[in-house]
Amino acid sequence: MKTPTDSRSIKVDHDLEKAIPYLVTRAGARMGNAFSNALKPYGLSLSEWRVCASLGYKPGQTLSELVMHASVDMSALSRIVDRLVQQGLVRRAKSERDGRAVSLSLTPKGAALAREIAPLAKHYEKVALTRFTEQEVEVLRRLLIQLYDNAEPLE
Repeated sequence: MKTPTDSRSIKVDHDLEKAIPYLVTRAGARMGNAFSNALKPYGLSLSEWRVCASLGYKPGQTLSELVMHASVDMSALSRIVDRLVQQGLVRRAKSERDGRAVSLSLTPKGAALAREIAPLAKHYEKVALTRFTEQEVEVLRRLLIQLYDNAEPLE
């Protein structure tokens, strides 16, 4: 006799294997885990790399700006920045745009490390996209940006 708690009697109308959020998370986790291992010899975590890459691309960001660009939550970001400052990779300065905020930028050592790792990051992305045409890559990029933007009201 099946009971309400018997898992064979419960039908959930949601195929996780086809759910876009699940697929995006799963692909991102696989790529992130692989790249995290590649970062170990450099002494950086994936989140630390994202902060360095973001500051290398757009220097002078505040913590609030980095939260969005590096996809790291604020509580973790403060600790990450502290570690990067201690390692001599990032420096803090008073923001020229907002005297109450702190502006962050890479030190020469941090910039050199970011330049060294960037080709490795591109390689991992290239491997993950191996069976995509250039057009498919551009469509995927555009759709992921659109998906991210569409998800804003969910926050």
